[in-house]
Amino acid sequence: MVEAEANATGDMTVAQYLSVNEIEVIPSDHDRASALGVHAPIPAGWQAAPIEQFPGATDVLVEPGLVQNGFAPNAVLLVGRLSSTVDPRSLLNCCFTDARLLPGWSEGDADVENFGGWPSRFIRGTFEAEQLALAVTTRYVVIGTDEQHLVQLTVTILADQMDRLAFDVAAINDGLLGGIF
Repeated sequence: MVEAEANATGDMTVAQYLSVNEIEVIPSDHDRASALGVHAPIPAGWQAAPIEQFPGATDVLVEPGLVQNGFAPNAVLLVGRLSSTVDPRSLLNCCFTDARLLPGWSEGDADVENFGGWPSRFIRGTFEAEQLALAVTTRYVVIGTDEQHLVQLTVTILADQMDRLAFDVAAINDGLLGGIF
């Protein structure tokens, strides 16, 4: 795994980078994302949540059998067409900042390797939210050249479910660009 490099954009978040560069992200629905070869595979026991409950999301998966303290393990896929082309490396360098700003962030690993042939960033760690210890993986990918799309897949589970759900989390993450390889 290639070690994550320093944020060359001055510790901006993705939203800040997009705003400063006046770039809009136009959300893609499930069908458009699938046409691009982007999807969130659904492991056994997980199910797709009603997408109308999550404005801007392409897909949301939940594992309803493992709800604890009102929290369900979930995966959120966001796919959006960028209003203008970007230098993928500059945009993606902001991805680590987003995760590292989470309360109580403890980083497991981060890498800058391409994914499915496209520029990508991946980060894994734990954080605290609403008195819950959560484990999260997030992958960002910029796909396309003339027309670019920003893909973000975030899988969040309770930290004490990491061993039990390791296979599911890996299957969701690894299958993200199943149609592109």
